[in-house]
Order: sequence, then C-alpha cells, then structure tokens
Amino acid sequence: MRKIGLILRIVPVVVLVTVGLASCEKTIDVEPPAERELVLNAVPAAGRQAFVYFGYTRFFLDTDNDQPVGDAEMTFRVNGVARNLDSVRRSKYFFDHVLQEDDTLSVDVRVGEKRVHAETYVPKYPAVSNVSNIYMASSTFNFVVSSFDLSDHSGRSEYYNVTVTERDSGARRNEWTGKIDTVDTVHSAMFLVPLSEEITSSEVASYSPMGGRLMFLDRNIEGQTYKVPLWIVYLKDTTEVAPFKHEFKVEIESVTPARFRYILSASSQGGLTSFFAEQGRVYSNVEGALGVFAGSAKREYSFSLDTILPTPMPSTLPAEVEMMRIGSEGGVKGE
Repeated sequence: MRKIGLILRIVPVVVLVTVGLASCEKTIDVEPPAERELVLNAVPAAGRQAFVYFGYTRFFLDTDNDQPVGDAEMTFRVNGVARNLDSVRRSKYFFDHVLQEDDTLSVDVRVGEKRVHAETYVPKYPAVSNVSNIYMASSTFNFVVSSFDLSDHSGRSEYYNVTVTERDSGARRNEWTGKIDTVDTVHSAMFLVPLSEEITSSEVASYSPMGGRLMFLDRNIEGQTYKVPLWIVYLKDTTEVAPFKHEFKVEIESVTPARFRYILSASSQGGLTSFFAEQGRVYSNVEGALGVFAGSAKREYSFSLDTILPTPMPSTLPAEVEMMRIGSEGGVKGE
C-alpha cells in the first residue's frame, strides 16, 4: 500500500471582495490495482520495420512507463505469412519485415490462458505534390500559408490526418531577468483551413485548429486532386534575438479507419495525453486487451520561415482568417 500526502491550500481570490485563507492537510490511502490489464499498441507504418508494443497497463504512481509481459508468445503475420522475431526490447517486439503499402497484418499473443488478437493493413502513401509556402506579414498578425495538392486514390475509401509542428531555436531575452535564454522547442502549430464542402464540412471532417490537426475523409474528393491550404498562425515575438529560426513540419498521413476513430475518440476527451481529460472510452480494435492496432502511410515536408520572403497581407481574407486577425489586434507577444 502506498500513501499520498495531499496538501490543499485555498489562496486569496479577488473578485469584488477578498476571501479569507484556509489550509488543511489529509493523508489518503491509495491501493494499486490487484491486476494489471494487457495492452497491445502499434501503428504499423509504410517504409518502417514492423514492431508491436505489448505490455501491462501502468499505475499512475509507477516510475517506469514500460511494463513488459515476461511470458508472452507472439505471432506476427504479414499477408498471411508468419515473420521471424528480430529482437525484443522490454515491451517492444521487432520483426524482420519492412512494411509496404497494402500489406495485411495480424498479430496473435498467448499469455498463459489469455489470448490477444488484432488485424489491420497498411494504407497507400498519400499522393502529395506542388507544395508552396507564403509568408503574409502585417504589423500585428501573420500567417504562413502552406499549400499542397492532394491527389486522392480512386476506388477506395481514404482517411487523412494532417498535422503541423513548429520548432523554435535560438535565443530569447528573458523579460523577468534581463538575461538571454537559449531556446530549442517543438510544439503543435495552430492553423486554419477555410471552410469548404470538400474537406472541412462537418460531414467529412474532424477539425481541431487549436491542436494543430485536421482529419477528414475523401468522400467529397473521391479520385480528385484538391489543393489543401493551411493558414498557419504565426505571432511575432519581440524577445527573440536574431538570428532566430522557425522551422515548420507538415505531415500528411493516410490512416486506417481504426486509427482515425482512435485519434478522434482520444482527442474528444481533451487530448491524447492530458492529465485533466475527462475519463471516457477510447476506441480499440484489439481483442483480449486494450490498445489499437492501426496502419499508417505518411508523407511530410519541412520549411524554414527565414527562407521565405514576406508578402503583404491581401485586402480580402477568408472569413475564418479575418475573424482571427480582428480578434488578435493588439495581442502581439512581447509588445
């Protein structure tokens, strides 16, 4: 049994009046679960070695995220043919096969009397071409418009997942201490996509600009080529010390329906890793265990902001972009 000491302090809150101070301390007994559940997770990706994560669920007080299963017997099949186990690194099982488009996959695990089974396939790579990047600058609010052509594969249902991340590296002036801090961070970049029947209507899309993600089905672009415009939000930061580098990475992923549903169910609860997310059911396609076994094929491209010449903001902007620009007036970081 483990004990946790919780110190609860109610600090002064100013609304119209100031409330008083109170302090209390309470020790609560927390029992670890009597039995851990099995977890099988894998996103088999085209062009990468096949591997499966298989372990036990982790108690939130455990210091080790990796909870391997010592007596697991695993069989991994590609197109119906069993593949040899290449190596095992605690809870990660690697197999002697580099995954290809349209591979069909299955995994079977035996742990004593328990049986675990899951199936998936590897989608085709998304057909991406004609990438262009434009930096639109104004006195307060800026966008990097990154566009690409997506040529949908005809005759099959396609599910797409688009994400944008930004890497900031260099030095910033610390406004509290006056010192210069070295910076090298990677984070999701917020972006907008103008509303369209093709990819952002509620019929086909799950759109989360705050989370830097766009997911959509090909229902309205079946077999067509469609230009996807990503209006990436970029706020000026006057604390940056030149030369400061902003690098963006755009990932376009073809996913199986299972991966689409998993991301959708997880993000609907406040994020994939949020400690404060409301508890709920996350989609799983694994029999006999928790987790998801879902294929992926990804294309990506990167660009650096300092390689793009700025152009003036056009007089007419998409409605969603104009609303954000108006709402941001006067909100430039560091000014």
